[in-house]
Amino acid sequence: MNSLQDIERAIDDLKPRELAELYAWLDRQRSVGIRQPESTVFEQGLGLFGSPEDAPILDEVVQLAYEERRRPVSSSPAH
Repeated sequence: MNSLQDIERAIDDLKPRELAELYAWLDRQRSVGIRQPESTVFEQGLGLFGSPEDAPILDEVVQLAYEERRRPVSSSPAH
C-alpha cells in the first residue's frame, strides 16, 4: 500500500470481524501512546523555548517590544 487511498480501500474491504479487530488494535495503540506527563514544560522550567536558559531571552524580547510600542509616534513634517 503506497497511498492513503490504498489503505482506505483495504479497510473498506475488511469483513466485520476483521474491522472489529482493527478498531480494537487501534484502541490499544492509542491507549499505549497516551501518557500524561509528570509535569508540564513550564513546571519543568523549560518555558516556551525548551530550556531554562531561553527564558531571559524571551523576557528581553518582550521588554523590547513593550518599549517599542510605548515609544511616542514621531510626526512627519507636512509637505
